[in-house]
Amino acid sequence: MAIIYGVDSTVPSGTRLTNGYTLYDWVMRQNRFPAFWGRALSGDDTISREEVDFLHGKRCKIALIVRDLTEAGVSATDGSQDALKAIEAAKELGVPQYENIALFAEIRPEWSVNHNWMISFAQVLSENGYLPGFIGNTDSSRNFNFDRQCSHYVQATGDFDQFRAVYWATEPKQEGEPDGWTPFCPSALTPEDIGLWQRGEIRFGDMTANESYARDTALLECMW
Repeated sequence: MAIIYGVDSTVPSGTRLTNGYTLYDWVMRQNRFPAFWGRALSGDDTISREEVDFLHGKRCKIALIVRDLTEAGVSATDGSQDALKAIEAAKELGVPQYENIALFAEIRPEWSVNHNWMISFAQVLSENGYLPGFIGNTDSSRNFNFDRQCSHYVQATGDFDQFRAVYWATEPKQEGEPDGWTPFCPSALTPEDIGLWQRGEIRFGDMTANESYARDTALLECMW
């Protein structure tokens, strides 16, 4: 199993730190070359065209994260409008359609979500040439709602191959590269169904880059 290293951050990867390094360079010095970098497609501190060029110039893939969601929105029954907003943002940025690129809905660790919202969000993305991705708190002891609702989603969309959804687990939090692929997962899934696993973090002052690992190189294909 060839586990792939990457990060995500709420600040641009090219941000200049007080030590003279960019955040990207600091991540590389603290660990290694990141094969992918998660950045906001929508919400605060969205990725710019300049940052896209910066990361692509480093041969670093971009995981696009929908960060302007609300708990009230994702706990409702219809995610169509949220999906359409994400699609519009992707098009404006120049993200190609029908090339198996995922748009990851960030479900905050303490939030509740509705599986019907997940279904409609995924369906609209799929119909418009993008894959659905879901970032969620997979520790059922801390948030059983995500476990239950994601499992309902898996069961309800089985005939559609779950719209080829990509799952990004945020638990358990552990430092360093995993010895084996053991992220927590919803009861309807297995660890092998989890594509990405957020583990530790790299800090510099008040800036943080969350370290994540992809299960294998195939996951890079769903990034831009």
